[in-house]
Amino acid sequence: MIKFFRNIRQKLINQGKTTNYFKYAIGEIVLVVIGILIALQINNWNEQRKSYKTEFEILESLQRDLQLTKLELENDIKHNELSKLKLEMALEVINKKLVYNPENDTLFGAISSWESPLPTFTAYEIFKNKGIEIIRNKKITEGVINLYESDFNYLINDYDKAEWAIYQNVSNPFKLKYFSYSTKNEKFYLIPNDYNKLIENPELRNLFTMLQSVRNRGLISYRLTLKNLIDLSLLIEEEIHKLK
Repeated sequence: MIKFFRNIRQKLINQGKTTNYFKYAIGEIVLVVIGILIALQINNWNEQRKSYKTEFEILESLQRDLQLTKLELENDIKHNELSKLKLEMALEVINKKLVYNPENDTLFGAISSWESPLPTFTAYEIFKNKGIEIIRNKKITEGVINLYESDFNYLINDYDKAEWAIYQNVSNPFKLKYFSYSTKNEKFYLIPNDYNKLIENPELRNLFTMLQSVRNRGLISYRLTLKNLIDLSLLIEEEIHKLK
């Protein structure tokens, strides 16, 4: 093709048709420019198509992880609500100084019974590497960052660490000193070594009151995190539907 154009230019020069030669040269330049523009457009289209495909895959991965985490949070909330209820019932037993009832031994087990948050972070790691620049919906980008860096971060590094600190430094030593362990029908029991003496101990009341407050604060954060997760999941679902 290049040889063909060169022959035409040479023929025009040999014939002395300078004006036609310049017109032809300009036309040839225009054709080259158009060709380059078309090639760039095709390249841009291919890059855009790859970007949309990557965006779709990241959004789908995020959606899968959010659904797994949603189930995790719902189970955690149910368990911690039950644990908080047992703490409240145990406090009532202590405050009223009720006569010992073996059925209440399951209540004392709530001292160390809580569920730690375990969100799924796999897709978020991919999102941090690629998604921040690729995902065009900035509400999704902001929602993902807030959920993982703020909501999940609080549950893991504030609430759960507070529970573990209390357990290691207060709850567990207290249990070992004043209770005996027992399991029956897949239930965990803490049997008081000396019930009448135990319910007069102000440390027990303080421990249950503190745990009730911590667990309640954790549940508030759990519920808010779950709401934010569901809202984000719906937003991602809408975006996935647009990209299909």
